[in-house]
Amino acid sequence: MPDASYVLHVWSSQWGLQSLDPICLASIMYLQLSMPGKFQVAESCDPDMSPNGHLPFLTHGHLAHASFPSIVSFVTSLSRARASGVRNIDASLSASQRAQSIAWWSHVEANLGDLVSHMFFGVDANFWGLTRPTLTSVMPIPQRYYVPGRIRESYRRRLETSGLWCLPATEQEHKSPFAKNEKKRDDHTGTFTRAFEREKVMEKARTILDLYARLLDGKKFLFNSHPTSLDVCLAAHILLLANPPFPSSVLQILLLEKYASLVDHARRVQHEVAQSPPYELAPPSKSSVLSLFTFGRAVTKEAKTSNPDDVRFRRMRWAWVTLALGAAAFNVMQFSKALLILNVEDEEGDEDEDAYDEGADLEEDKDED
Repeated sequence: MPDASYVLHVWSSQWGLQSLDPICLASIMYLQLSMPGKFQVAESCDPDMSPNGHLPFLTHGHLAHASFPSIVSFVTSLSRARASGVRNIDASLSASQRAQSIAWWSHVEANLGDLVSHMFFGVDANFWGLTRPTLTSVMPIPQRYYVPGRIRESYRRRLETSGLWCLPATEQEHKSPFAKNEKKRDDHTGTFTRAFEREKVMEKARTILDLYARLLDGKKFLFNSHPTSLDVCLAAHILLLANPPFPSSVLQILLLEKYASLVDHARRVQHEVAQSPPYELAPPSKSSVLSLFTFGRAVTKEAKTSNPDDVRFRRMRWAWVTLALGAAAFNVMQFSKALLILNVEDEEGDEDEDAYDEGADLEEDKDED
């Protein structure tokens, strides 16, 4: 099939990076190294288009490959089939190194991914000051009003479990406005609680970043003299911690000042990617009010796997739609019935008036006789 049929659907570019999402960014960088100039990028803001409900996903003809490991596996199969212009950047790895690389992918997505999600969604100041305005600027109406909050809630349980969901900076209203001493005590308690949470997050971040700094161990790249898929995955997460202008940037400062080796590695990978031929942008997919309802997709799903949260959300959405349609139909019926009753009463009233007028005329005639 023609090269233009390879289309990678990702979140849009921001802050000098090809995407605002770490996995989308890793996928773009991987394809630029593996099949330079042989694919297009379609910037999207509708995760429901994906087979698994998340961006990115790669389409080729009528097939869709979602998730970073699935995309790497597909490109690897193309290189084995000797597709034109496609190469496997992990081909020089030994069997043991390939197994390690796959394991580290999951570790990076689970741990560094949590730190990135914490910065974008777990910190209240960052969400309202950076994440939400950025998402609303790339989304059409009506998605911009509910999708950012929906995405944040999808991360909340995971971040709470990992201890990376922070309390908002503003305290709730106090029940007793006259208890000044109690109010001051609550203010101090809230301040200490947030300070404790911040230190807990920083300690967790140090543990994770120390691990990757030791893995890199002063090397140019993790395994060889050229970047592999693991280098790309690691670099994408580091870049999205280092580049955005976060309003609350404590963790970002820690990364830039204490873990410069990781930032330098990410910049090297970014430089290697920049040497590849640029990709073309595919026409953006059109969104409308109909995108609120998932009647079907133009892409055949390679594998439809849903987690319980996605299943529950879809059921709640369809239940809401059914309830709304039922309520609308009931209101229309009640309104029509009320109009019918009013029309009948008006007709009966007119008949009574006519009968009364006729009776009055007869009485007048009798009086005259």
